[in-house]
Amino acid sequence: MPLFKCEDVTCKSSPLTDSCMIKREQLLFETMDNIKDESIYYQCWYAFLCVFSYSKDPFDTRCNDFCKYHICLLMIKQDCPNMLFIPTIPVLFGDIYFAYEKYSPTMLDYRKFLFPYICYSNSRYNNLIYHRGIHPELFQQPDVFPSPQFYLQHLHSKLWQYHEIYNYNSIICNRSNMYQCSNSLKCISIHRRMNANDGRVDCIGATDEPTLCRKEYQIMNLDNFYCKKQNSKVCIGTWDLCNSLNACDDRDYKNFCTTYKNQTSSFCDPSERLNVSNIENYLCNQVGIYGKERIINFTLNGMKESLKDQTKQHIKNEVRLSPPITVTSIQQQLHCHRGIDVRIWLNDKTNRTRKICFCPPSYYGDQCQYQNQPVSLSIKFTTSPNSWQIPFAIVILLIDDDNNKQIIHSYEQITYLSTRDCKVKYNIYLLYSNRPKNQTKNYGIQFNIYEKISLKYRGSLFFPIKFSFLPVYRLALIANIPNDNIHFESCSNNRCINGKCIKYFNDKQKRLCHCNTGWSGRYCTIQHSSICSSDSLDIGISSSTDQSICICPIYKFGPRCLLNNMICQNLTCQNGVLCIPTDEYMLSKKRFICICRKGYFGERYELEDNKIILSFEKSIIVPQSIFIHFIEVMNRDRPVRSTTFQTIPVQQDFITIFWSRPFHIGFIELLEKNYYLTFVKNIYNRSTTINQMIKPSDRCKHINEIFNDSIIKLDLIRRIKYYHLPCQMSSLNLSCFYDNIHLCLCYDYYKQRLANCFEFNHDMIFDCSGQNECQNGGKCFQDSPHCPTRSLCLCPSCFFGAQCQFSTSGFGLSLDAILGYHIIPNLSIKYQPTIVIISLILTIIFIIADFINGILAMITFKNKIVRDVGSGLYLFSLSITTLFTIILFGLKCWIPIFSQMTIVPNRIFLNIQCITLDFLLQSCLNMDQWLNACVASERAFTIIKGTRFQKKKSKQAAKIIIIILILFIISTSIYDPFYRHLMDEINDNERRIWCTITYSSYLRKFNSIMHSFHFITPFIINLVSSIILITRKSHQQSNLQTDRTYYQLLRQQLHEHKNLLIVPVVLVILALPRLIISYVSKCMKSSNNSWIYLIGYFISFIPPMLIFFIYVLPSTFYRQEFHKTIARYRNKIQRSRRVFHLSI
Repeated sequence: MPLFKCEDVTCKSSPLTDSCMIKREQLLFETMDNIKDESIYYQCWYAFLCVFSYSKDPFDTRCNDFCKYHICLLMIKQDCPNMLFIPTIPVLFGDIYFAYEKYSPTMLDYRKFLFPYICYSNSRYNNLIYHRGIHPELFQQPDVFPSPQFYLQHLHSKLWQYHEIYNYNSIICNRSNMYQCSNSLKCISIHRRMNANDGRVDCIGATDEPTLCRKEYQIMNLDNFYCKKQNSKVCIGTWDLCNSLNACDDRDYKNFCTTYKNQTSSFCDPSERLNVSNIENYLCNQVGIYGKERIINFTLNGMKESLKDQTKQHIKNEVRLSPPITVTSIQQQLHCHRGIDVRIWLNDKTNRTRKICFCPPSYYGDQCQYQNQPVSLSIKFTTSPNSWQIPFAIVILLIDDDNNKQIIHSYEQITYLSTRDCKVKYNIYLLYSNRPKNQTKNYGIQFNIYEKISLKYRGSLFFPIKFSFLPVYRLALIANIPNDNIHFESCSNNRCINGKCIKYFNDKQKRLCHCNTGWSGRYCTIQHSSICSSDSLDIGISSSTDQSICICPIYKFGPRCLLNNMICQNLTCQNGVLCIPTDEYMLSKKRFICICRKGYFGERYELEDNKIILSFEKSIIVPQSIFIHFIEVMNRDRPVRSTTFQTIPVQQDFITIFWSRPFHIGFIELLEKNYYLTFVKNIYNRSTTINQMIKPSDRCKHINEIFNDSIIKLDLIRRIKYYHLPCQMSSLNLSCFYDNIHLCLCYDYYKQRLANCFEFNHDMIFDCSGQNECQNGGKCFQDSPHCPTRSLCLCPSCFFGAQCQFSTSGFGLSLDAILGYHIIPNLSIKYQPTIVIISLILTIIFIIADFINGILAMITFKNKIVRDVGSGLYLFSLSITTLFTIILFGLKCWIPIFSQMTIVPNRIFLNIQCITLDFLLQSCLNMDQWLNACVASERAFTIIKGTRFQKKKSKQAAKIIIIILILFIISTSIYDPFYRHLMDEINDNERRIWCTITYSSYLRKFNSIMHSFHFITPFIINLVSSIILITRKSHQQSNLQTDRTYYQLLRQQLHEHKNLLIVPVVLVILALPRLIISYVSKCMKSSNNSWIYLIGYFISFIPPMLIFFIYVLPSTFYRQEFHKTIARYRNKIQRSRRVFHLSI
């Protein structure tokens, strides 16, 4: 039965073509033979071709109508010139001609004329001497004759070595970056020689492939000249060069032999070396005895000779696979054209049988004699890191949707688990339900993806079949499984009757109807009776079987999901690990797989990991996430490195690492290339607990911190001999250090301290196999290069979070970023960290104080006499804004805390507050700052105008300015809600829901500029207005009181109008801490610095709390209006009480 690869490959058996068609090469030769020289007679030309045909096959009858063999010879003698070229065109790189001599009866052997002279039109082949291509082994066989086909194939491999891929001349070949092949005009790039061993021989003797004849594990290599012997590759030494024993068939090596060599000595011997040519001397150096230095690998003192694998599987023979099926040959003569011959016994008594054929997907018919029109798919799936351990059911459909029915021609269903199948390439054939297919229809491939455990719909992909006229349509795809956080985009024009209209994940312009159970068709208008089990999904009807397509839950299988998979019930994974049965339709040695869980390992996770507890001294700055590098050391082998990572909770000063693989050395990497030696164990013990305190003395320094420049600039081979010195310097007190290639340990060897180094790759790849979900430029790291289970984001400066989702720069710092990781999920308030409890207490105090302040200010500035001027309108608007701000502030403080504690589980509510709350809160704060600035500028403007000030115009201007401010503030931040969304984070069985914002780099800069503008501009207006107010008033008084100096009047004005200065001065003082924090520290480096930023965050909400105290109490006018308002409300309350008593 042909495999998938047999249908979709190229063949390299001939130098003329890559086609796998058997007669393709013959057709090319016939095409060349038809190109005849006009000066050659017709009879001569075709007589020669017929002789070639008869010589190759005496029973060939194609030339019988033209000439028989002997008649053809006579025609050649009479009509042909003395010499002719067949074919007439140059072949083999356009340089080779085959010249044939005219047949003559006087030849000693009449067949000699069939052996051509081989002519070269390029001087590069001068050393490859061919006078006539007579091969004795062929000439001695009376029934075998050569042909042009034979010479083309025979010479191709030889001439390739001399062929210049590019038209290099001597000037190019003499360049320093080129390599001149020995005894050849060909030259290649020196980098190609330096990066040799690509399996392609370009120069004679494979001098450009220095390791072809050198064995990896052999210390001494004697035979280093590469050639061929009877179609096999051989390696010979200098002894066999240029002798008469014909060590190589192609005899390439004889092209450079000029010195006579007898069989008792070699021309590479010292006694003969003086007489050899330059080329021979070069070859003696190239292919002489090569001694390989023995590699001494890194080891530790006290290690055993070998490390036994102590993590072998302890459960044996518990899972028994079915015995293999033995296929025996039924008959020698195959009945089927393709596929497998099967004989069916029809009746046990008569022993009658019938032969049938099991056809591959590409063929059909009772003998598999007809070729199908399949769609050949080669698919590899990828998924995001948060879905690596989720099994998926993927249904692949061949559909056409030209009508309302939307026919499903065929389908395949697979179970995909990234940790198991990330490297699997699925090869699938999909067939059309009708033969031949209708080329007028629009066909396509549809992928429907579901989570296998919950049967949750993830999304669909669509790939159109663009060229339906092709008999076989091949499609190679890398299909991305949609992320769980991506929500379906619904259609604007919903034509789905009994389903939901959504957009394809990979093509937003194309739509599909995701039908409800029991409905199918393009618009879900065709009702059908489902035959799937009640706990499965029915996604449509297959036209080939006219039955439902069922998606089974995790522990069921079969076309109708009626069969129970008992493997996970009989052999369940231990320690609470989830068991996933293997797909019944896939070949696998394993019947189940356990989803990994931290703390256990083994096939069923029945063994405990090593537990490593690391704590840190307070002087060490610990980032949110660290790398842990484990080194397994084995004698006579290279050390094996494994790397994992760990996130440190902000409320802890230690981390716990579970590790199942053998190890001897442990390093931690806090920041990029900032290593600390953790432990060194000469003997590995399984399932142990290690407690270790990391101290500053454990830090591994770079050699730039240890050596001076003269040693640093040395080559590695010369520099490394100084590596013992740092270990012997007691002042350094080093336990380890590193360079760009190695990590080195300092250890005691007898009575001296030495360095022991091993190779260590410092440059890890941070792309998570192209599935980087880290935001804001974070780098993604996975715990394994193949089929990883976990990922980690390395965040740039000013960003942190599991996916670098929090920005901690500028004035846009959110409370989520400050408190987020301090909140412990699923824990009551009284057990939360101190910073969380204090934040809640301060929030309550702020809400009460601000609410009282806002109410008192509003009833004061509500009076009509106060609002007769612009400043009164500003203050009344400010009191209303204050009340909105405090309400939003309370929600912003309480909702994140309660959502992390899972007290607020409603996702719709959380999504609404995520989109709107920060936007409205920031807008209210900005409005508060601008209104304060407007009050200060209005007062300054009043002093400047003096008696010319008009209250009516001031009031009208205030109304316009308030509207403009509202529109301006909203317009500068209206983009914010569109970039906010909820994000789920699952880390160490801990689930959190975050409200995150994802700006582009340009929008992030614009947002920072706008925040700074809304903060600094009102700050400057307040400051300048205060200065103008006092200085202008002093100038006015100095003009009236000429007997007093300006400075005396200035002091008097400061004393008399100190209430006017209180507002801007208080606002400036309260703004300074936030200004200093934002511009001095730039950003919050990690969540460990939360206290100072939490203080700055709460300070920014103090100004709205002080409106009554800084505007009403210092002003006699406002204070009187406040008392009048209180008296009026008191009278209203008393009248209401009297009316109430009278009514009783």
